[in-house]
Amino acid sequence: MREVVRCDRALMWTTLLLVLIGMVTVYTASAVIAGRMEGGSQIFLKRTVLRATLGFVAMAFAYFVDYRSYRRYARKGILLAVVLLVLTLAFGESGRGMRASFLMMQPGEIAKLALVVYLADVLARRQEELADFKRGLLPRLGLVGAVVVLILLQPDFGSALAVVVLSFVMLFLGGARLLHIAGLAAAALPVAYLAVRKVPRIAERWEVWRAAYDLSLEGVDTRGAAYQIYQSLVALGSGGLTGVGVGKSMQRAFIPDPHTDFAFSIWGEELGFLGAFGLVVLFTILMLRGLRIARRAPDLYGTILAGGLTAMVSVYAIINIAVATATIPTTGLPLPFVSYGGSSLMVNLVAVGILLNMSKRAVLDAGGKSSPSDLAKRWSTSRSRTRKRS
Repeated sequence: MREVVRCDRALMWTTLLLVLIGMVTVYTASAVIAGRMEGGSQIFLKRTVLRATLGFVAMAFAYFVDYRSYRRYARKGILLAVVLLVLTLAFGESGRGMRASFLMMQPGEIAKLALVVYLADVLARRQEELADFKRGLLPRLGLVGAVVVLILLQPDFGSALAVVVLSFVMLFLGGARLLHIAGLAAAALPVAYLAVRKVPRIAERWEVWRAAYDLSLEGVDTRGAAYQIYQSLVALGSGGLTGVGVGKSMQRAFIPDPHTDFAFSIWGEELGFLGAFGLVVLFTILMLRGLRIARRAPDLYGTILAGGLTAMVSVYAIINIAVATATIPTTGLPLPFVSYGGSSLMVNLVAVGILLNMSKRAVLDAGGKSSPSDLAKRWSTSRSRTRKRS
């Protein structure tokens, strides 16, 4: 009888639960806005269900495709993403002060997935060259820089920041020298400083954050620049320990677009500290399962790819929650699986599908007879022997 090879079911169920939480949050958070639209109070929920259905189909497709096959299309994928970003700047739809949508999708979301696949491939293939900064590492960052610049031109500063952080994580996973990574980070600091000083939108958000960090909000207009973050803090504070109840949020009538950037605040208000903490736990589980898959990957490309996909979801989740709690300045990034947004949801589900394929592939490569714990021991032992030899 043929043995059944299972994927990482904990990751699968965690993802499903996050998507269900997203549906509930989108429905309750958008009730006030949707009530003023022609589609009725369920319009955003219906769109989310449709997009989630398509996303799960895409996730299933990614689950059945060997993750190693993406390497053949890594360079073409990132070049296509760059072309889409250029087309977005030229012909994209404008909204919320940005030009980030093209043909009913957000190419920036596609670009981050393509970037992860590209970096995983190039870092795995060019291991011997990474020690040389000018000839090895720097040329590999050309397309990364192109993606960041094109996103900045939209202008979407939050997504650009997330892509930079994600790239640094992947460089670390790929074995780049810490000195080189630190040098790149140091080179980025003057750029960040000039942005805070010279770009009005960033400077305004910085000043609001400085006043909101200690929750005082002294010296800022809570009805103007600080309105959004102030209402977010009120929502989280109103939730108390157990929340006001699902569908009973008051701040959804005051927070602009509460079903997108500040979905976490509405969830925290309706489910309280326990609900917010539970959501953080789910993202932590997802991150740990992804890192577990990366650790057990049978090749270096798989390790970097799994780590990058996990970071792709985790970085966005960390930044979004940090913004909602005034830990960092406002960025405008969605909360993965929870915030309203089709491109983000589908890309993240595809990422999970690839991770699930990798968790299954590790067992298949071992002949389908080893348990996950046996595989972990075998690979950790093999890697330690390799280090000793070197």
